[in-house]
Amino acid sequence: MAKLYINPGIDNYITDLTKLFDESEEICKRSAYMGAKIVADRCRSEISNIPVESEKQKRANGGFASGLTGRQKSGLLSGLGISHFRNDGGFINVKIGMDGYNSTVTKKYPKGQPNAMIIRALESGTSFRSRNPVITRATNAAKGAAEAAIQKQMDEEIKKRIH
Repeated sequence: MAKLYINPGIDNYITDLTKLFDESEEICKRSAYMGAKIVADRCRSEISNIPVESEKQKRANGGFASGLTGRQKSGLLSGLGISHFRNDGGFINVKIGMDGYNSTVTKKYPKGQPNAMIIRALESGTSFRSRNPVITRATNAAKGAAEAAIQKQMDEEIKKRIH
């Protein structure tokens, strides 16, 4: 009868794969955060570059806005953030977006204007605001760097966990 020989390296390989599988969600979360951080930083930079426009300038322009008020811009910068991670059937999702309100209080918005509304109006344009797709521009510009950061972080996390 032939003797069965098992290579001890296979046992180590199986152990490493099992460890990576058990910690895969944590590895993916850390890696996704690195990419999200790069995109959020780029969004913050794009928002910072939006011109501040006073009501006087807006009236002189026929009521057409080409920038934001200081309060709107400040609200967008303070409301920009990264959401909590969500595992959707094995896919780790994270969102970057606006939360909260700016300090422009009106009769219609007694808590202040919603930041999400302001950024949507800026992205798409309105009848009184020119289109300035800052989020689209930022995400497109940051895509390559974010993917590279995710890959780098993933490689580092894997190396930490195996021999």
